[in-house]
Amino acid sequence: MSQYALSGANKPHAPQPATPSFKPRYGRFYVPLVAAIGLGVVGYNYYNQAKSQRETMIYEEEKRLAEYQQLMDAYGRKESLEDMQQAFDAYRSRTH
Repeated sequence: MSQYALSGANKPHAPQPATPSFKPRYGRFYVPLVAAIGLGVVGYNYYNQAKSQRETMIYEEEKRLAEYQQLMDAYGRKESLEDMQQAFDAYRSRTH
């Protein structure tokens, strides 16, 4: 074989420094830290959205029940002609 076939193979290694390097290694912690913060933000946003939707649903349900109760009060028991007339008047005022 030729001595030039692997020209870089016979080069001596670079000399090592006498003292250890104190260069900070943030790359090892950066990705997991950013991922943890991202998961925290996503979880917080999900919690707030779910809480807001639940409050909206509760409000709408209370509103629906109040309207239903008003209708029941307006239409009455329908045991007499006066109750029927009052219910008819309430229905007519509601539709017009």
